Amino acid sequence: MNTQYGDVYNYNAGAQFLATPPVTPRRVAEDQLIALQRQFARPPGINAAFDVLRREHTVIVEGAPGTGRSAAAQVLLCELPRDHGTYHELTPEKPESGSGRWLALDLIGSQDRMLLDLSRADAETWHAVQAELSDFRHELISKRAFLAIVLPHAAMDPLSSHFAHLRKEIGRPDAVEALTRHLRLLGVDEWVRRDTPQALQTYLNTDPSMLELARLAERIASLRGPGDFASWCEQALSAQTDRADEVALLVPRLEEGRERALLLASALLHRARSEAVYRGTNELVKVAGSAHDERPLLEHRGLSDRLQAANARLGPDGRVHFPSPGFAEAARHYFWTDLPDVRDLLSKWIRTAVRLRELDPADRGALVERFTDLCVQTGEFGRLDELVRAWTSESARPSEVQAAAHLLKRGVENERSGGEFRAMIYGWSTSHITASLRAVLAEVCEKVMSVHHPEPALVRLHHLARLESPPGVARDALLRYVDGDRRLQRRLLARLATTQSSRHHRADADLFLSLPTLPSDFLLTPATREWLTLCWRSAFSLTASEQWAACAARWLSTADEATAPALIDATVTVLVDASDLRYPILTRIYAEARRAVSPRLAALLLDTITAAQRKHFDQRPPDLEVTSS
Repeated sequence: MNTQYGDVYNYNAGAQFLATPPVTPRRVAEDQLIALQRQFARPPGINAAFDVLRREHTVIVEGAPGTGRSAAAQVLLCELPRDHGTYHELTPEKPESGSGRWLALDLIGSQDRMLLDLSRADAETWHAVQAELSDFRHELISKRAFLAIVLPHAAMDPLSSHFAHLRKEIGRPDAVEALTRHLRLLGVDEWVRRDTPQALQTYLNTDPSMLELARLAERIASLRGPGDFASWCEQALSAQTDRADEVALLVPRLEEGRERALLLASALLHRARSEAVYRGTNELVKVAGSAHDERPLLEHRGLSDRLQAANARLGPDGRVHFPSPGFAEAARHYFWTDLPDVRDLLSKWIRTAVRLRELDPADRGALVERFTDLCVQTGEFGRLDELVRAWTSESARPSEVQAAAHLLKRGVENERSGGEFRAMIYGWSTSHITASLRAVLAEVCEKVMSVHHPEPALVRLHHLARLESPPGVARDALLRYVDGDRRLQRRLLARLATTQSSRHHRADADLFLSLPTLPSDFLLTPATREWLTLCWRSAFSLTASEQWAACAARWLSTADEATAPALIDATVTVLVDASDLRYPILTRIYAEARRAVSPRLAALLLDTITAAQRKHFDQRPPDLEVTSS
């Protein structure tokens, strides 16, 4: 057994890889929206934008990058009355069938508040959305829902003149006000507006983006302690400053490969335990082919001395850090951008580095996130694809599978790379993959992608579940995800009823029979009632009678508890219509009803069957009389 790494892992399908809040994705999205509203500094033009949204049910927000246009659009929706409907984000994707809509009309719920952030959309998406926007708005207004759209960064097809009256420009918020709000929520009581240090004012005069201001506030809050507010600001601004020049001066002074390996490993494993940095450095030296120190062991330089040469320190808690704020990040970026050949080296190194016993889960997650950020920065998505596959192979260890989950979580949550990762996950979800990868994808879709991209998460979970044999973690994740969310239940029902690929019909019929109880009014709405009939018809044709019969009994039992006559009639009629009057099916349904429901409902079922048969025979064309010629 290798003493550095964990034992070979027998995959446990019940494993949980991500520490996420024990609440629904919708609750997370709502909480994030409320927190955003509290820290939001109102920019010029937002009141006019709100007037348009309230009057027209749609507003199209534009503004310079970095001014917080997406945040402004979300706050506009948050300021609307929230007595009914829900907040959710729309993610237009190319229709799977090739002829569907990019924005499905049934995504609109009554009085919903929806965000359509196209700030990073490509030309194809922008063109498709514009083409469908009129129909979408018609349905939107009929359901008294609201939509805020953020225009793309890049200039593409001009906005149609039909929507010009919906367009409003948002200016840049006051930087001092924005920073003050962030600091107040982080527990910093100093009033920046009352006493702004000169260094901070100089920085604010450079018009930093809202994202940069948020990062600066977090740095200032983390430095609370000795000193005054001005000293905290100076240290935070120092960390905000690019330290690439300092790294560029240091690296040439480290003449030996193992010295540079220590610097790089310390930067990637910043604040990890010294044992992890030591082991990680040795692995990096080995992968790079650098020479180890051949002197007798007792003649080696101590780790503290070697770290000192690399501008790093060993703290009293036994963890390695760089005293200069921002230095670790600058070192990582220096090696990645100035020495591109190092990318292949690090890709090989990190593949096994995540197995180090000395890494605790938090340090492992931080390492994976840092490497993911480096790859995203230069568009190296192929490297990340290969890593996920390697970490979820049949022989993957638990630390590797967890690393794959962290990688995908980081990529999906990153605004810059989210689209690439959603496409990557879609490709995997429609392929035959390992059990480990399926479990990781199911968890990332259910817990991460679902927060801001609920529809794409549903699509990918559906593909994962229908290709899973036998049913397991993916199906469980899908059923948990839609349970209690009528909008998602409706979307899944539509997918199950209208699937185009015959190879998925059996799996979708099985999925339908596994669905939790659907909203009763689905039986009273023409579209959903038709989908239910189609799904039952597939179940009767493609699943074993023992399977569908038990579900039919439960279906009728819910009607037995109902009081509305229309609902009871619809429940019975859907089953009879779906049977296509096939005698073996009707016989089994009636037998189940005799055992499972009240005599009243069983009699209603028999009457419905008899009426349907009589109508069928009455509509048959008469036999033509044949005469001899």
